[in-house]
Amino acid sequence: MSFSLTSLFLHLLFLQGVSLAIRISQLEVPTLLAVGEGGWLVCDWDDEGDHVYSLKWYLGIDEFYRWTPLETPSVKTFPMQHFRVDTRASQRGRVRIHNVTVNAGGNYQCEVSGEAPVFKTSVKSSIMTVVDLPDERPTITGEEEGPFKLQQQVTFTCFSQNARPAPSLSFYINNQTVDPSWEEGVLVHVNKTTTLETAFKTLRFHLRPNMVHMGVLQVKCAASYPELYWESSERVFTVDLPYNHAYQPDSQGFMTHSGDNFRATPHTPLIYSLPLVLSILFSYSLYHC
Repeated sequence: MSFSLTSLFLHLLFLQGVSLAIRISQLEVPTLLAVGEGGWLVCDWDDEGDHVYSLKWYLGIDEFYRWTPLETPSVKTFPMQHFRVDTRASQRGRVRIHNVTVNAGGNYQCEVSGEAPVFKTSVKSSIMTVVDLPDERPTITGEEEGPFKLQQQVTFTCFSQNARPAPSLSFYINNQTVDPSWEEGVLVHVNKTTTLETAFKTLRFHLRPNMVHMGVLQVKCAASYPELYWESSERVFTVDLPYNHAYQPDSQGFMTHSGDNFRATPHTPLIYSLPLVLSILFSYSLYHC
């Protein structure tokens, strides 16, 4: 009889553990933050008949926040070097953090445990990246400063200094994205003293007539982090154009080359039509003399 009662008790306890559980239903962690900023960490749950015994937040293996509703005080925080927890704003599973450092990036984990005797536990985690933004806008340099010639191979380098991690770099010509085959891969140099990174990217192509507008080439480089940061720099380089070539903007903003079969149009510069006007005036004066 004693054995049967013990078995029945264990069976009922097992069924209670199965039917009563805690399940994390929502976990939100900022994907990207800049150094000095803050954000919300959100951990919500479905109790499914159980009640919360404790909720804990970890960065890596380090616990920094604990909520135990049956204790007084119910909220406890533990010192962290990489951010500050706003205890007044934080409650239950929602935690407000401030003044993050670059080392605040990592794996954030929420752990929710149910009450005794089973202490069912649910765990979820998410990665947050903290960015030390570049000190200034990106810089564009060229192997030559110009003036360039048509069909000449030109090379430009863009670099963005003192960030962590290094930003993405993108080139534009006349405010349009360039052919990816013209770009070389990003190189990153790490300062061993500060651990900050400088990113370099090179653009190399042959200068085509449809890239030139009024004798200039416009080159832009942008440094960015998705939904966090976007800064650009722009430079204008001069291009020597043949006298018998004309250029007009196409529908995409680039300049189109009209070739040697040039004919006067309403947009023809005055310098092209002036000889024709003078010839007509000269012929008219001779006829009336």
